[in-house]
Amino acid sequence: MNRILVTGAGRGLGYEFVRQYLHRGDYVFAGFRDPKGLTNLQALAVQYPNLIHLLTLDITDMASIDASFHTVSQKVNGLDLLINNAGVHSRSKDMGENPASHCVLGQLDAQKMLAMFHVNTIAPIIVAQRYLYLLKNGVNPKIVNISSVRASLSGKMEGGNYSYCGSKVALNMLTRTLAFDVAQWKIIAIAVDPGWVKTDMGGINAQLSPAESVQGIISLIDNINELDTGGFFNWRGDKCLW
Repeated sequence: MNRILVTGAGRGLGYEFVRQYLHRGDYVFAGFRDPKGLTNLQALAVQYPNLIHLLTLDITDMASIDASFHTVSQKVNGLDLLINNAGVHSRSKDMGENPASHCVLGQLDAQKMLAMFHVNTIAPIIVAQRYLYLLKNGVNPKIVNISSVRASLSGKMEGGNYSYCGSKVALNMLTRTLAFDVAQWKIIAIAVDPGWVKTDMGGINAQLSPAESVQGIISLIDNINELDTGGFFNWRGDKCLW
């Protein structure tokens, strides 16, 4: 039984990670920021009462991160997998009412851009740092940061979408940096592009269902080793272009 923390577990990919890992019999801490709209998670809690802990966690609030750590550390003495899934894009409700402030040259807003970088880039590393003690005590511990195909520098062939693309590129660099630092404790850290998924972020025209994407990522997680640490992979398990 793996002991797993998933951030942004209230919906989309995060919820699907929780669902599939529970189905496998793993113990999951399902981190969520907004207590509204947790019907699906609550249903899982009823179905798997001994395998799930619903965890209030705002990844941009250090007090919330600390409180979540104390809660988790009271339940388990080690963490085997941290999935930093929580993220935002230009149309996320918390990023302002004007997507152009993240996307259109001439309308960019520094504070709104910084807010996205906080969520997508800085917060995952801060969460990993706070949970390092438990990860050190994990069995074959791994940190998986959910990135994006938009993080590929060589794949960027058009303008716009400054905040999202930039924040995910930066996440990849911080993930690779983190991987070298945590290797001394045999912790593996990777960045993963989940593909274009039918979620609130991906939209209805996306190519993949959450179940397909997450199934592929879980297979990747199961099969990576220390030689893969610091890598950037897609949901199929293939290496992505930097």
